[in-house]
Amino acid sequence: MMLAASPLAGMAQEAPEAGDRAEDAETAQRKDVVEERAIVVSGSRFQKLLESSQSKAVITAEQRNLAGVGTARQLLDIQPGFNFTEDFGINVRGVGRQTAQTLLGQENTVIQYVDGFINLVPSNIAESTLFGGNVQFTRGPAGTTYGRNALAGAINVQSRAPTPEFVGQAQVGIGREGAYNYGMNISGPITDNLGFRLGAQRYITPSIMKNLAPGSLGLQDAGFAVKNLYVELQLEWRIGGFHIRNRSTTFRYSNQPGYPTMTSYNSAGPVFGGLSPNPQYGYTGPTATEPYQINVDTVGYDRLRDNFQTITNADLDLGFATLYYVGGYQTYVSTGTADRDLTSRSSYAAAPTDPFAPGTIVPTQYTSNYENDNHFWSQEARLESKPGSRLSWILGAYYFNQHFNEHYWEAIPGADDVLVEGGGGGIIPGGNPLKAEFEQRNIYDIRSTALFGNVTYDITDTIRFDGGLRHTWDEKEALTDFRYIYYYPPFYASDVSPAVHSANPFRRDRGLSGRAALAWRPSSGDQLYLSYSRGYQSSAFTLGQGLPPYNISDSQHLDVYEIGGNYTAGGLRFDGSIFYQKFHDMQIPISSANILPPVPPRTEPSLGPVFSTFTNARLAEIYGAEMQVTWRPNVHSNIVATYTYLHPTFKSFCPPVVGSTSCGVIDITQPPTVGDDPDNQTINPLYFRDLSGNEVPRTPRNKASLYGYYGFDLGSSGYLYPGGSVTYQSGYYTDAFNRNRVGGRTVVGLTLTYRTRDERLDITGTVSNLFRKIYSDNSIIQNVGGTVQRLSGYYGPDRYWTVTGRYRF
Repeated sequence: MMLAASPLAGMAQEAPEAGDRAEDAETAQRKDVVEERAIVVSGSRFQKLLESSQSKAVITAEQRNLAGVGTARQLLDIQPGFNFTEDFGINVRGVGRQTAQTLLGQENTVIQYVDGFINLVPSNIAESTLFGGNVQFTRGPAGTTYGRNALAGAINVQSRAPTPEFVGQAQVGIGREGAYNYGMNISGPITDNLGFRLGAQRYITPSIMKNLAPGSLGLQDAGFAVKNLYVELQLEWRIGGFHIRNRSTTFRYSNQPGYPTMTSYNSAGPVFGGLSPNPQYGYTGPTATEPYQINVDTVGYDRLRDNFQTITNADLDLGFATLYYVGGYQTYVSTGTADRDLTSRSSYAAAPTDPFAPGTIVPTQYTSNYENDNHFWSQEARLESKPGSRLSWILGAYYFNQHFNEHYWEAIPGADDVLVEGGGGGIIPGGNPLKAEFEQRNIYDIRSTALFGNVTYDITDTIRFDGGLRHTWDEKEALTDFRYIYYYPPFYASDVSPAVHSANPFRRDRGLSGRAALAWRPSSGDQLYLSYSRGYQSSAFTLGQGLPPYNISDSQHLDVYEIGGNYTAGGLRFDGSIFYQKFHDMQIPISSANILPPVPPRTEPSLGPVFSTFTNARLAEIYGAEMQVTWRPNVHSNIVATYTYLHPTFKSFCPPVVGSTSCGVIDITQPPTVGDDPDNQTINPLYFRDLSGNEVPRTPRNKASLYGYYGFDLGSSGYLYPGGSVTYQSGYYTDAFNRNRVGGRTVVGLTLTYRTRDERLDITGTVSNLFRKIYSDNSIIQNVGGTVQRLSGYYGPDRYWTVTGRYRF
């Protein structure tokens, strides 16, 4: 986030919230010991956010701590309009990516920032409050005032900056199963014009999953264990009308991958699951009977190294206007391996009834693996008018460059050497030292350039026009290559990749986006507005398996019509909106089980690994309403209630099928043709599906929350802050076919904080998911040998407790 004035000259405070105007004299004299209360802001940027004619919300680090909403999931659960899944990321009002975060090619529709620099990992919005943690949420298309083009919304995390006096904070915490964390920061001046901030934090969280693997294997932790280390250094300098702040950070982890709970195995067959023997065939080992139980013999790991991020914010007073700059760069290498067969059996001896020679040792320990070397950077320059006149304006330019080099493979480590070199007449060109049955390599480049501008004009003292435009040029290119290795133990292995198994997809797009709003502002901080906004997002690829044209989708656009506003009365603030959205050419992945989708007269079943192809849903319609009520009964308290209603429907989703006169989307769970006579087959009406009228996936119709804290002044003994959150969201479909649905859930969290009178020491106890609500964000379809088995997705977080001490000095 840009800074208009250095915190060395005095930290800017958060704009007044509901009830602040009624604070008493005691409040005005309170010391700013609690740094988490303040949001360091850019000149007029933060005030413009609060005054803009757009749906938005702000939560400070102090509010996060006292209400116990520390994780990305908790933050998004309490925000109206936002929905979050661990594997797919963030959507707003039903507009979000429909492919997993780990899959290259489709970009996030909600842009996340840290201090105005783009961030690619949704969970990073929950930055530790030791370093920042103030978060701004914007709903609807954004990009006419700063940053990258955002189709659905934007989230900006603001870090703490260097301070004019020496201050610091130490934090230590413990949690369930022996988890602990500790960290510290210190900030202050080096010279009159130069300040610094230095901090570090370490997190250790053992697995809370129970491994059912027999013997010593079951004693190993497996799943969701965390070992993180974060370090940051900031320098801030001001001379005359020039100011610059740099924040350099490194983050390293050595964690364990998460595993879904398997409630059943395909123990009865089929023997083959596509390219290799079904690793669960004949398996009768321990089966999970309770949530958070797994049965694996590969603990696995996810590691991040060589991770470095640097963010620079600068501004220069030109007299007639202010020139702002935001630039940043991040690079990292990530590696990992995980148990793919989800059993604790490494092999079995073939029985006489199996299609192998009796006694053949069939390996069943399968792993998934990755190694990624990625970096990205961006540059932004903005010229902003000085405040004080009826007309204010912004002119800006933005450039983003991203390079991914990724390698993924699925291996059978215990397989015979025949899987390395081929055998039994099979050939594997170049060999297969990784013992992979599937392997993909992707090099992916994105370049995005934009010009944008925004004007605000006060037509009268109470009527304001606010509007802007953005023109974006996008270019993306990929080199993708994959191969399939068929393995029949112990003597045969061969490369069975299709004749064409590599591609060089390229797309160049351009799009115009923007917004216009007319607002009635009867008093300071209150308004009623009518707005129209249009969002744009470039084409998308699926890489590593599908081939053009089946792995490319066209660009998508979003039209949003909205009536909203906010009103403050005493200690109450009301924010709300009703909106109607038309989502054009929504990018939807469709599961396929062949390199090219089968069309009649082909009648073979869908065999082989399942992968995604892309298509565009011509039109989706999403309308709804949002509400937020904030109550500040006194300066020590903040209570917020929110509600969201959405009605998400595909209005037109029947694309033409290549090679057929039919339209629709292929459903791999159905055979292409039907009929008792093999020589007289007809097209199965359920195979090509018109999805018009279905619900847009990952979009709960109802969502509500109540969160906050109430402060009790204990006199000389200090302060007591009971707080917590209750969040609810209804169920939703996880796929465009509306086959799989996850249920609704209500999750409760409680927190209690004691603070000394001098406000230097906090002791906080927190319990999340108090009543241990069991829920899942996603459901998974796995195709095995022509049959379909549905597996549970990852469960949401289990009940968890922490006790944290914070000392400010």
